[in-house]
Parts: sequence; structure tokens; C-alpha cells
Amino acid sequence: MALALVLAAAAAAAVNAAVYDPDCKWRANVTDIDDIAHHKYSVLEDCLFYKLSKEADQMQGKPNALMLLPPTVAAGETLEVDVQKVVVRQMWMSEVFKEMHINGYVGLSWKDRRLRWDQIDWKTDTLNIKSFGRLWVPDINSEKFQTSAQSVDYTNYQNIEARMTGNVTARLEFRMQAQCEIDYSDYPNDRKHCCFKLRSSLYKRYIKFFILPGQDGVSSLDVTPIRTNWHIENSWVKKQEMDDDQKAEELEICVTARRKSTTLSIELTIPVLISALLILLAPFFGKFQQQINVKMFSILLQFMCFQFLANKTPQVGFGESVPKIYIFYAFTLGVSVVSLIATVIISAAARVVRKVPPAHRYTLLASVLNANVCCGFEEAPVTDGTSSKDASADWLQIHVALNNLMSFCAVIVYVIGAIVIAF
Repeated sequence: MALALVLAAAAAAAVNAAVYDPDCKWRANVTDIDDIAHHKYSVLEDCLFYKLSKEADQMQGKPNALMLLPPTVAAGETLEVDVQKVVVRQMWMSEVFKEMHINGYVGLSWKDRRLRWDQIDWKTDTLNIKSFGRLWVPDINSEKFQTSAQSVDYTNYQNIEARMTGNVTARLEFRMQAQCEIDYSDYPNDRKHCCFKLRSSLYKRYIKFFILPGQDGVSSLDVTPIRTNWHIENSWVKKQEMDDDQKAEELEICVTARRKSTTLSIELTIPVLISALLILLAPFFGKFQQQINVKMFSILLQFMCFQFLANKTPQVGFGESVPKIYIFYAFTLGVSVVSLIATVIISAAARVVRKVPPAHRYTLLASVLNANVCCGFEEAPVTDGTSSKDASADWLQIHVALNNLMSFCAVIVYVIGAIVIAF
């Protein structure tokens, strides 16, 4: 009975030994890698990885060297990390804190001489690393990785693949935030310029970046996946020296975005343009009193528009910059007030009864100006025709011409000022 049990145990052990093949010796019978089932190909990759791991342990004299140690260990050696592509998938803003958030990925590649094998022997020229924890990868993180803000930023390696030549490619997924420099001069189409930094914290001087493709270490970002109401005016990635260590390098990703808010621009601009138009057309409404009423209504409308504009202002204000639209509102209000004051003064002066007539050349000039400009007019005062000393009608013509001339100058000043503010 005991002999039978021993024989059974020996047979089971032999079967298990035949089934468990840590070296995947069955690969010698494979002629085409495409004929291998998916689960069996996964087993082949595991065998290859364990074989490379053992060789790395022997090469570097430490266990788990492939996982814990960088590819080179000699003094003075560096690791060249090629930045093949930087893609920004999403972008959103925090208006209150003046922050930009982005997420995307960086395509990286580097050489690891420990990951080399014979394609004829292993039937494959690529090896998928199922978890980046099984292989040493460059520790590239956000600049805030070691601060209290690290909970906001994160980086993670995906799709790590090694080729038989020792070339490793990977995709570094990231999500980062940064404080922005904001230009409110064209509000509501304001600009935000934000820069994000990726760096190594453990191997600062060991890792050297190379931007591919690019000129002078600068390349543009791929922002085509972004779907937002912000227009990307400019974007780039470049390598630069760290502020605290000039021998260490870091990646700087910068984005300049402009808000696309045509509807808000129309909402803020159209009302004040209408009120300004009323101011400019006020002389065509006739008498002085009618012009004064129109201008006062226009100023009231401008104050209402300015209140609406103030409600659209960011909660934290604009800082030191003053948006052009605010300057335009203030300029329009200033021209309106000056025009109203001038009309009120001229109207008051026209009501004064004068016995001395004006110079004849001024009367003729006023008549010609009023006849050609076709702006405001006033009814001549009623006289009995017996007094030759009442010159109010002549003075009234001069005051009307003066008001028309002032209105024409206001139009010129307003148009020139609006063009200067806009450009």
C-alpha cells in the first residue's frame, strides 16, 4: 500500500514538472508567433521577462535589479529620455483661483540594455510590461509631487513596451494644475498663459531629455482632442534647467488659451453702442430741450449697461490690468457727460436776451453752417417788429451753430477714441 502511494506521488510530481515549464521550452516547436493563442503568448512573455530579470540580477549583482535599479550604474553615465509626443486631452479653468487644469500623456522612450534577447530564440521582437512596478522607469513627476499639493497632480505609466534591441517606449499619463498669468485687456476674450513642469526627484542629473521632433529643444503640443470654449493660441513643450540645480533638466509644458465668448461680447458691447449712438444723434432730434432729454436718457442707459458689466466681472476682479471694454465704457460715459454739459450751457446761453447784435460775419457763418449740417434748430423768438434792438434771433442762430459744431467734434473724438481703444 505504501509503495503504491509513493509511486502515485512520483507520477504526480512528474506530471506537474512536465506541465510547469518556467523556461517555456515549448517555444522551440513554434514556427509562427501569430499561431500562438493569446493566453499562451502571455505565458511566453512572462518566461521572457523572468529570464531577463535573472540576467539583470547577475549583471548588477543585486536581486530585483530590473525593478529597482536604473539601466546604467557607472559613474558619470546618464539616461537619454526621448520625448516623442505630448498630447493634452482635456483642459478646464478655475476662474476663482486663476488656475488651469490639464490632463493628457507624454510619449517617452529610452534605452535599457538589460532588455535584449534573441528574436529567433524567443519568436517575438516585443515584450509588453504588464505593470510598470515590474520595471524601473524614470521617476518623472509634477514639480509639486513632494508638496502638499501632490494630491491634485499625478503621473502614471501606461503601455510600457520593450523591443529586443533594448529600446523601451511608454506613455506617461498626467493630470496637473498651475497658476496662470492672465491678460484681461480683451475681456471677455481674455488670455491665460499657464506653464506646467515635469521633473525627476530622485535622478535629477541622471535623466537628460531630448525633444523629438523639435528645434532647439522646443516642440508644439497636440491639442486636437481638446473640446472647450477656450481657443489654444499657442502651446509648446521644452526642456530647461531646474531653478535649484543648473545641471538638472526638467520639461516645461506651456499653454496660452483665449476665451471664445462671442455671445458675451455682444451682450456687453451692443447696449453701450446703442447709448453712444443716441448721444451722437442727439443733435438731429431738434430743439435743445429734446437733445438734453435724449442725452440724459442715454447716460442712464449707460449706467445700467455698466451695472450689467460689473455683474459679469470675475469674483476676484481683474488685478492690475484694466480691460479695454471698461476703458470703452468710461470713455463713452465721459464723452456723453461732456456733450450733455456743453448742450446745457449753450441752451442756457441761448435764452439770454441780448440787445447788441453779433458781428455780421458770425451771423452769416452760423446761417451757412446750420443750413448745411441740418442738425438742431430753434424757433426764433416772437417780436412785435417795432424794436430794432432785439438781436436774440441772430444770437440764437450762433448758439445753434455752436451746438452743432460741438456735436460734430464729439463724433470725431468718439470715433477716433473708439478706434484707439480697440486697436
